[in-house]
Amino acid sequence: MRLLLKRTFPALWVAGAAFMLWKLVCLVTNSPYPIHVVISESMAPAFHRGDIIFLSNWEHEIRVGDIPVVWFKEKALPMVHRAVKINWRQKPGENIFEQLILTKGDNNELDDVALYPTGQNLVRRDQIVGLVRGYLPFLGWISLYLKEKVWIQYALIGGLTLISMIV
Repeated sequence: MRLLLKRTFPALWVAGAAFMLWKLVCLVTNSPYPIHVVISESMAPAFHRGDIIFLSNWEHEIRVGDIPVVWFKEKALPMVHRAVKINWRQKPGENIFEQLILTKGDNNELDDVALYPTGQNLVRRDQIVGLVRGYLPFLGWISLYLKEKVWIQYALIGGLTLISMIV
């Protein structure tokens, strides 16, 4: 038992350190999802499938031309499209104005209203998880390939676990 603990503790320590580092990045960027991989060509030529994008969410207002990452609770994946129109409306019964954003992919003919939840014509600011601040081309292909070839994921996890127990 002692030998098993001695061999598994380093792997658990690395996993814990990685988790804490991820939470620190989330805190610094003020975004629950500060890194994403682009999965479509809807933002070409700005971003292509397989690019890694980096987000921050410190700005209170979105401007036309910004690239927000929108994540609707009803959807499984986020949407990375450019803000093309900004509106403001007063919240009913309050003296607070909220920002409403219309988005469109650079490589799309039409705006994104058809992609929004039923009955919604604009994106609210609270539905945005961050603005794109930078990107790395091509490196996201590793993630996309691993998602498409699940057996490679299991082989990597098994191999890394085995190596951490041996070392």
